[in-house]
Amino acid sequence: MDDINIGDNFDGPEARRAMRRRHVELAIRMQAIASAALAEWECKIAAGEPLNVSAQDAKALLDAGRELERESCDGDDDSPKKPN
Repeated sequence: MDDINIGDNFDGPEARRAMRRRHVELAIRMQAIASAALAEWECKIAAGEPLNVSAQDAKALLDAGRELERESCDGDDDSPKKPN
């Protein structure tokens, strides 16, 4: 990961590129953790074990899945087109 120094200029294009790289790296790591958690939950569901997930967490998971699906469909040629 890039080192961040107090005196760095955070407004320049290189600083913004470094920030985007850090964010992408973090996002990929977060997705790997989420993927492992989903696999664990699927195993528990298959075994009939409780998930111990709050209603709030279940709703957040549902919302995130819906948003990811929506974003994934935005580039499809088969997606509904908005009238001009």
